[in-house]
Amino acid sequence: MEAHKFVDLLGTLSLVVLVGGWVLAVVAFLVVGTETCSEVTVPLVGVVKACQDTTAEAVILLTVVGFGATVGSLFLWALRHVLAVLNQIEENTSARR
Repeated sequence: MEAHKFVDLLGTLSLVVLVGGWVLAVVAFLVVGTETCSEVTVPLVGVVKACQDTTAEAVILLTVVGFGATVGSLFLWALRHVLAVLNQIEENTSARR
């Protein structure tokens, strides 16, 4: 496979990584960020409803996964441009021989 065909694939792959990563980050935020409640039996009081909110962890998870997806897609996008430049250099040097 020639280098210019990889350029198109890397552009598409970087977009998939960016969108897919942020979709996964939002899904993780919704899964982790929900409030969970359970009933606890306290000896002298009786049954008490105890709820735990994990919003801070969900926001951190959203930020970390989203940032990872953004950095990964930028890396692939930069690799795409480097490969395109190397392909142009190869075409120019082989044309002069």
